[in-house]
Amino acid sequence: MKTSHVGSFPLEFSLENVSLIARDLHEVGVDVPPYPQLRNFIEIYMEPLVAGGFVTLRGESYFLSKSLGAEDVVFEGRIEEAEVFVDHARSLGFRGLRAPVTGPFTLSSKVLLAEGGGLESTGLANADVVRTMARYVNGVLKYMERLGFNYLFIDEPILGVIVGARRFLFGWDEGSIADVIETVFKGIGGYHGIHVCGRVSRRLFDLLVDVPVVDFLNFEFHDSPENVNIVDGERLSFKGKVLAPGVASSKRPEIESVEEIRGLLRELLAKARGRVDLVSADCGFGGLSTASGSRREAYEVALKKLANIKKAVLDLS
Repeated sequence: MKTSHVGSFPLEFSLENVSLIARDLHEVGVDVPPYPQLRNFIEIYMEPLVAGGFVTLRGESYFLSKSLGAEDVVFEGRIEEAEVFVDHARSLGFRGLRAPVTGPFTLSSKVLLAEGGGLESTGLANADVVRTMARYVNGVLKYMERLGFNYLFIDEPILGVIVGARRFLFGWDEGSIADVIETVFKGIGGYHGIHVCGRVSRRLFDLLVDVPVVDFLNFEFHDSPENVNIVDGERLSFKGKVLAPGVASSKRPEIESVEEIRGLLRELLAKARGRVDLVSADCGFGGLSTASGSRREAYEVALKKLANIKKAVLDLS
C-alpha cells in the first residue's frame, strides 16, 4: 500500500510554501503526493475560464457568458504551483505524483445560469454546460500529464449530492454521468481516480465502480464512518478497481493515533478484500486553519496526521 493526500493545506499561497510542502511531504514519507493546493480548489480552475471569457466573475459569483456550441472551451494557461511542485518532486524521488483537478460536475455547480435560486440555477441543471466542462477538464488533465503527474484525479464532492440513495437530481442518471467521466479521461494516460468527500450512497459507489476509465475510488471513512457499509470488495475485485480510503479527519485538529488509523484501515482492507491503496486523510487540510489556531499550527497538525497514516500503512503492508 502507498500513502497519498487529497490536495489542500492550510498555509498561505506562495511558491515558497509549495517548495516547503514538497520537502515536508518527502520527510513524512508520503508516497504519491499531490501538488499542494493553497488556493481555493474552484478558483484555481475557474481563473482560466474567466480569462477565456467563458464565464464572468461578478463579485464572488461566476456566470455563464458564452453561448454553448459557438466555440469549444479549451484550457489555456498555467498552474504555476503545479509546475513548481513537479520541479522539486523530480529531485526528491517520490513514487508517483497526484494531480487533484476539480471535476466538471463540481465546476458546473459554481456557474450560475440565472440570478437567485439554488443548485437548480447552476450549470448542473444544463447537461451541455457539464459536458463542456468535461472537455475543459480533459485539457487540464492533459496539461498535468505533460508536466509529469501520473495519478490523475478529479475532485467531485457534488456527486454525493447528485446521486442519492434513492434518486438522481437535475435529470442525471447512471449512463449520462458515466459518459461525462469517460470524456474527462479520454486520451489520458497514467492512473485515474475520483474523489468524493462526505456521505456516499451505495448507488454512487456502484456507478463509479462500473466506469471503466476510473481506477481509484477515493472516499472518506473517518468522519463519515457509515461509508464503510457501501464498500463491496467482490465488485471492486471483479471490476479491477481499488479503494483509496480517507482514514483520518481533515476537519478536526485532534491527531488520530496510529492504533486508531490502523484499526479503521484493517476494517477497510477486510471489506475491500485487500484492494486498498493511496491511503490518505478524508479530504484536503485547508479547513484545519479555522479549527486549530494559526495556519502554521494547523499545518503541523496536518503533517502529524500524515505521519501517523504512513506508520499505520507500514504496519499493515
